[in-house]
Amino acid sequence: MNNLSQEIYARNYGVVTHEEQQKLANAKVTVIGAGGVGGITLISLARMGFGNIQVVDMDEFDYSNINRQMLSGISRVGKSKAECARDTILDINPAINVTVRKEKLVEANAEEIIAGSDVVIDGTDNLIARVIIHRAAQKLKVPSVWIAVTPPFRGGVMTFSHETPAYELVLQHPSYGKELTPEVVKEVSAIKDERAKVSVEHGALADWAENYLNNNAPWAVICPVANIVGICASFEAFKVILKRDDLKPSYAPALVKIDLSQINMVQVQTPVNGSWNNAEL
Repeated sequence: MNNLSQEIYARNYGVVTHEEQQKLANAKVTVIGAGGVGGITLISLARMGFGNIQVVDMDEFDYSNINRQMLSGISRVGKSKAECARDTILDINPAINVTVRKEKLVEANAEEIIAGSDVVIDGTDNLIARVIIHRAAQKLKVPSVWIAVTPPFRGGVMTFSHETPAYELVLQHPSYGKELTPEVVKEVSAIKDERAKVSVEHGALADWAENYLNNNAPWAVICPVANIVGICASFEAFKVILKRDDLKPSYAPALVKIDLSQINMVQVQTPVNGSWNNAEL
């Protein structure tokens, strides 16, 4: 690392060794989605010292992003999320190698985008995109970090690898082993509608859920939930790269379960039957 990087990360030492800091500097992480979870994840990765970061997001900021997305602000409305992410990362450390891809991740480009990464973080809010990401990552033997943000104050983080059960098995998706035909896409997409209904049982507003199901309201997310999920996701990447005996990633089906309304706000849980009902997370 250059002298500036050594000064920036000076306070990491004592928590990590110089050799481990260099591992982070050499690592490549791909973050798909630079919004609420992805944005804080990218900031955290840069501040920990990841040296090669790929940002994938085709969207631009709007006013509704400002309540939770740490890369957003009034001055950035209408600007590319991926480009703003790059600018913020380079302001943290100009020595970081940042690659920006302003495109939508689909089946046709997923493997090409993920290939060469040491870890990929799924910061999307689309269940079909998530299936594509984790399928491609497992095929390429690239560890992948899954996230969830669910009203009112819940979230989750889980890490997959080529040695864990498949994402679609662990989350009980009807798409496992199937092509993503329109019928299968519809079945997977319906999971999020069920999550909206279940969220009411946890304190989300019933009228919001009804409006969401009728396409009259967006997914509800408050800043602290999105941010703690993103921080946990970035730390999963940290653990994957360092491979320390005292810092094991939460490999599937183990789940970092977050509920800020509870006294024990963050817990790691393992399902009794080896899988989770995604509609309930």
